[in-house]
Amino acid sequence: MAESVWQHEGLRIDLEAHKVTTNGEEITLTATEFKLLVELVRSRGKVQTREQLLDKVWGYQFEGYGRTVDTHVRRLRQKLGAYSHWVETVRGVGYRFL
Repeated sequence: MAESVWQHEGLRIDLEAHKVTTNGEEITLTATEFKLLVELVRSRGKVQTREQLLDKVWGYQFEGYGRTVDTHVRRLRQKLGAYSHWVETVRGVGYRFL
């Protein structure tokens, strides 16, 4: 995602304003949830392992804490509502943004 605003259907991510909207309504994300969403969108269509996401979003690799990613993905999906299905779980591997 080279541009500062990414939009697809009703989901809009503004990198400079650090703002996400769904169907024009702003959703409140934590800084980590925002970074996670941006990282998934940047790699759209490609599977990101938990370890890759830990490294890119949290800035470290820490074995045994992959479930941290799962927890944040679950919360992110809840907040994305109707767009939650765009964050796909690839069993035994990680996550992909469709």
